[in-house]
Amino acid sequence: MFEALAGMFMAMKVNFCQMKYHMFKRQDRVVAETIYLNEVDKVDEKEKYEKSRLPESGYMTVAEYEEKSRGKSKKEISAKILDKAEMPEDKNMVYIPQKKFKLVKYNDPVGSPELTLPRKLNFDRQINAQGIISGDYTKLVYPAVYYYAQSDCTSCDLFLINLDSSLSNIEKVKKANIVNKEPDPLISTSKDIDTKFIFRTLTPIDFSSDNTKLVVKEKVGHRHDGIWKTDLWVYDFEKKEARKLPQIREAIVNYWALSGGVDFDEKRWDIYPMGFDANDENRVILCAYAYTGDIPKFLGTWSIDIYGENSRLESLTGSSFPVSTVGYRLEQEADVMPVSEVEFEARQAKELEKAKEKEAKDAENFEKQVKRLEYQRKIQQMDMDTMIKIRERKQYIKDSYKKSSDGLTGN
Repeated sequence: MFEALAGMFMAMKVNFCQMKYHMFKRQDRVVAETIYLNEVDKVDEKEKYEKSRLPESGYMTVAEYEEKSRGKSKKEISAKILDKAEMPEDKNMVYIPQKKFKLVKYNDPVGSPELTLPRKLNFDRQINAQGIISGDYTKLVYPAVYYYAQSDCTSCDLFLINLDSSLSNIEKVKKANIVNKEPDPLISTSKDIDTKFIFRTLTPIDFSSDNTKLVVKEKVGHRHDGIWKTDLWVYDFEKKEARKLPQIREAIVNYWALSGGVDFDEKRWDIYPMGFDANDENRVILCAYAYTGDIPKFLGTWSIDIYGENSRLESLTGSSFPVSTVGYRLEQEADVMPVSEVEFEARQAKELEKAKEKEAKDAENFEKQVKRLEYQRKIQQMDMDTMIKIRERKQYIKDSYKKSSDGLTGN
């Protein structure tokens, strides 16, 4: 307020001085020129001030517009990485509660992970099944299943995604994207599509306790005849190699051929990998069953080392062996935010939006006030400088007149 009053006083003082020298202005060319140039400069400053209060399009000339809208060559355009687009906020949008997620054990109960082939696979030609997260939350492994319509069969690849260490555990998984997967699959099934109705899938079972190995089962079967067999795989992340372990199936066949005289060539049977041995992370526990058309016959609990060098029968009477459960999967929680919490957050969002609008408006008004004060100060300074020049000119004329008078009188 004080600055505004001081500015008004100085402006009145300058105008008064100019009025005082109005007659003198008519008699002296230099003074008239000084006042004229000051008025011209003030007009220019006023135009600049008014332009500064408008958007660029409000005062752009035709020539400036044509210059900015002209076409540019590729050399003139520098490559830029576009940031993630920000969605515009809708002030009238009702807050929608977000789904809640949690991480649960993947291999729980042990041996339960299965991969199903939905009907949409026939139309989409590819699906990405649910992945398994390592126990240290650094890796996500998921199967990609492909459908070949010409032979009505499927194949599968197992891919790895390295998770972002800067995020929370749940956010790591939610933001994992297949575009960030490793280009080469960890394990691949056969891509032979000559035989119709064959399906081949890969299902991760679990990570080892040190998260350096992954046990996987490969199922091979016929669309109209069911599962033919399950093969066991182990992937070593340190050595970056996958090992198929057919030795365990051979050991089971040989054992029952020698002990019971059973010929499995005429029987349907299969293995069910359970996971890594909780007491020895270098061994995989699995169960075997034979299908007789009635209740499946238990063929024993077996184990095999990760190199396929030692197969061992653990028990013929039970399958309750300690199996480690290390990996995780993302699961949606059944409940969502309560209504009261949703309404409270909606009110908070609305109040925050109003506060932001007020803050932006206050900042805009403050900027306008600063520009106005700067303009007024500049005009005042210009008037003061002009007044000083006029006074100096008047004093110069008085001194010159006095000298000439003294010369005539002889004083």
